[in-house]
Amino acid sequence: MTGPRILLVRFSAIGDCVMATWAATAIRQKYPDGFLVWAVEGRCAPVIDRHRLVTQRYEFPRDRWKQKKWSPATWQQQLSKYVRLRALRFDLGLDLQGHSKTALCLRIASPKKRISAAATDRFASCLNPLATGRTADMHTVEWNHAVLNHLEPFEFAERPTLPDVGAVRQPNLVSISVGAGHPSKIYPRIHWERIARDLIAKGFRVVALGGKNDEPLEVDGIENQVGKLRLKESLRVVAESALHLAGDTGTGHMAAAVGTPVVSIFGPMDPVLYRPYTKSGTVLLRDADPKKVSPEEVLEAAAHYLSGGGA
Repeated sequence: MTGPRILLVRFSAIGDCVMATWAATAIRQKYPDGFLVWAVEGRCAPVIDRHRLVTQRYEFPRDRWKQKKWSPATWQQQLSKYVRLRALRFDLGLDLQGHSKTALCLRIASPKKRISAAATDRFASCLNPLATGRTADMHTVEWNHAVLNHLEPFEFAERPTLPDVGAVRQPNLVSISVGAGHPSKIYPRIHWERIARDLIAKGFRVVALGGKNDEPLEVDGIENQVGKLRLKESLRVVAESALHLAGDTGTGHMAAAVGTPVVSIFGPMDPVLYRPYTKSGTVLLRDADPKKVSPEEVLEAAAHYLSGGGA
């Protein structure tokens, strides 16, 4: 490989990793032969393409480490994992998360030139240079690219590279993601069930997605995949959908990245900064509380994208 050796650090979460794929794609577009390593938590790694995007996914067992986070053995494992990155002799490095754990990873890896998007605590602020210039209305995808440009100029990637899941768009398919990473972001199950019944009655095929801790939807005729699919399999369903419905969660960002129209129901997070980055998307927000968004509002937004798509 003749290009530079670059380290991108973004451990989590799934949606944030998807938003970081725009910056990774910009790197790959400029340096097709570059050596690009992404440091990431194992649970988020499936959204990072290993064939066309990164040279290597450098995975961390954060879930296992969290179980014994005060153990000296855990600290030793973490530091040892970070130190091994230094042997790769990176030219450039960026931390798109800004937590102590990611800042320490970048600092110990010791690229010749490095930058961090943020510092969420005092320790992180001492470890790496901080990017400047973010405005109040700058979306995270755009800020990630601005951080990258603190290292050197890169062209913005209009569409990011995600794993090729062999998906073919199904004009009659609507997928619904029922969960979210925090209770304040969860849309009520009873509302999702009302929406699913209406879509099924109109002839749409509806697939429910979610994690192992999410409750399945109890609706006649629904294809219930809640807690049954791996992340990459969920990505395929989203990519096949004519429309994806979700709260403020990772699958909404996946939909934006693969070009699937998405209706997102937001809560406390600012959609100006964190909405799915797409022109084919609608954000519904009422008083920073997802429960206040009615099923009728969701169905009205969905109809905009589904007109003519029913059976």
